[in-house]
Amino acid sequence: MTSSPLPADSEIAAAKQTARQAMKRRLRDLRFDRLAVAAQIFRNLERFPKFTDAQTIAVYLDFGFEAPIRPFLPRLFERAGRVVAVPRCVGRELEFYRLDAPRFLAADAEIADAGDFLDRDAFSPERVFRLTDLTSGAFGIWEPLPNPTRLVAPEAFNLVLVPGLAFDLNGGRLGRGAGFYDRFLATLPKTTRLIGVALDEQIVEKTPRDAFDLPVDALATPSRFVLFRP
Repeated sequence: MTSSPLPADSEIAAAKQTARQAMKRRLRDLRFDRLAVAAQIFRNLERFPKFTDAQTIAVYLDFGFEAPIRPFLPRLFERAGRVVAVPRCVGRELEFYRLDAPRFLAADAEIADAGDFLDRDAFSPERVFRLTDLTSGAFGIWEPLPNPTRLVAPEAFNLVLVPGLAFDLNGGRLGRGAGFYDRFLATLPKTTRLIGVALDEQIVEKTPRDAFDLPVDALATPSRFVLFRP
């Protein structure tokens, strides 16, 4: 038996655009407690030993419709010697730069400076933390300053937390359409584990995929952790 041919590129592109529009409509009026959701996602990630053991992790700084992970960033630094890196858009590519551990502010500290990266700890909401060496960059997303001494090569990553607009329960992922993550993921070693992170509302029956779309190895949401490849 021969496998069914993939749909034409134009058909896949049209299906992706339709799926993106439908998901954006679904998420447009969604309201949730981002600190609680981030804590639930982190607890589910901890069920995967390759997450807890990973020494070099790529993460995203959530924006717009993306599932919140910023509130649990302080937890990622609790493993001694771990490298946590975040992306910067450079042309049509992503470069990842190492973060310093967050610094928690005193309870009476001034936190009104919109020029700083500030967030609250998912597990202790009264605590506000700051990340340094970040700026508001492409598309208004927080990104690292381009310091060559902090650049992390793709082959160094053990694990990547991957954002997306939609995911399915076979590992399929639908991005925003610019292809930044698709190009980055294609540069990683086969041993690097890819974990999609999403809200439960972002799960669909099937995402449109072409031959170049890489599946994720696992999916973490507030309600579940699903492993597709150990």
